[in-house]
Amino acid sequence: MNKKIGAGIAVVVLATGVLGTSYYMGGKLQQDFTNAAAQWSRDDLKIQITSYERGAFSSAAKTVWTLDQDGDPVQFTAEHKISHGPLPMGHAAQINTLFHLPDDADPGLKAALNGRAPVQLLTKVGWGHSTSNLMTSPPVKARVNDSDMDWGGMTIQWDMPSDMKAIKGTASIPALQFKDEEGSMSLEKASMRFDVLQPKGQQFWIGPMNMAIDKVTTTHAEPDSLPSSIQGLSLDSDTVLKTDTLEMTLKGGIKSAQMQGKTADDLVWDLSLRNIDAAWLNHVMELSQKKSPDQEQTDSEDDGSDDADAPGGIDLRQAMLKTISQALARKPEIEIKRLAMRTPEGVSEFAATLQYLGDGENLNKLPTDLKLTLKTSLPKPVMESMITARKRNQLIEALDEEDNDYSMENFERTAKIQAAADIQMLQKSGIFEDKSGLMSTQIVYEAGMFQVNGKPLDGEGTAMLFGTLTD
Repeated sequence: MNKKIGAGIAVVVLATGVLGTSYYMGGKLQQDFTNAAAQWSRDDLKIQITSYERGAFSSAAKTVWTLDQDGDPVQFTAEHKISHGPLPMGHAAQINTLFHLPDDADPGLKAALNGRAPVQLLTKVGWGHSTSNLMTSPPVKARVNDSDMDWGGMTIQWDMPSDMKAIKGTASIPALQFKDEEGSMSLEKASMRFDVLQPKGQQFWIGPMNMAIDKVTTTHAEPDSLPSSIQGLSLDSDTVLKTDTLEMTLKGGIKSAQMQGKTADDLVWDLSLRNIDAAWLNHVMELSQKKSPDQEQTDSEDDGSDDADAPGGIDLRQAMLKTISQALARKPEIEIKRLAMRTPEGVSEFAATLQYLGDGENLNKLPTDLKLTLKTSLPKPVMESMITARKRNQLIEALDEEDNDYSMENFERTAKIQAAADIQMLQKSGIFEDKSGLMSTQIVYEAGMFQVNGKPLDGEGTAMLFGTLTD
């Protein structure tokens, strides 16, 4: 009898412990839920918890999300079902969130969803309050705002620690297409990988990101318009913190591109920013998130003025100028290692490096403390086409359409004559050299002086160079 009583007491104690642990976890999760809503809210996104009903083993919550961009707020709601006991499988809790369309959403989209949530988020909360998240969106075909939309769905998976200062995951979109009377746009197989974190005490994020798109195609309904497409787009970026400086890299390419009947293949780019002072960048980001009293008043009045001219913007620029010496002391450097493409005429390549060589103390010496190295090589027909297009646009802009009798043939003929004269002058001044049909140059600016193709540039050549760069 005593054994049965003891066993019964043990069961009661165990059940009470499980219930108490589950209820405690529910309370802890409620606080974390509230903290997360506050942490993710910012100027253009507000998350408001409208209800939270906590139970012993599960809870339910509702939130309202307000996205305000350019003074045109969009509001939608979300329902959250939270399971926190007893003893969830391998994790402390699980949150299933259903996002609902705004009340004024397009009726065609609502009908196509047929009661389904446009976005669903499943979050598993670890015992240390880290999270593993899976966001999905179902495929939808609908008539939306006079356009036929074919949405292939979406899957985003990511993991985050409890402090939300890191994120690692993947995202994918199988397909997306819009089509209306003006034309169409289609995207095939987009994907992304990311593994970034926010260093302690810093505002910026570091780590690698990768994006890839199989194909993007656009068409226009105009009879003379040709389709444009990009195939095999890839983009890799990485930011590395080296004690107190940052290095940023951006690499990518396009296998094939077609724009208005012109094609280019094997486009590549490789860029780097080095010796970026971490404390300076962090300070600039902190300043950019603050608003002066004048700026806040300007925003509240919403007078439509340009942000660049607003008092808050001026304060930010002045603050950046005051700390620019700190950034320059690191001798920052920007390098375009390679920018290239292949066309039927041949391969065009460009590379450039901009370095600061001073000590950051005397900004009056900035023009002589900078070093610029530029190298380029492109087929002569490509150069002729580029300069001709620029001359043609200048001619069209310079003449009043109502007062001239020029035809497009006249514009084209005059533009070609002017382009040929410019190319001849560039060769005569030694800025470009014709190497078996490739127009090549190497320009170095150092200590306030220009050298082109290994030779000092005289006054006439310098004027010609600046005229070409600013034309």
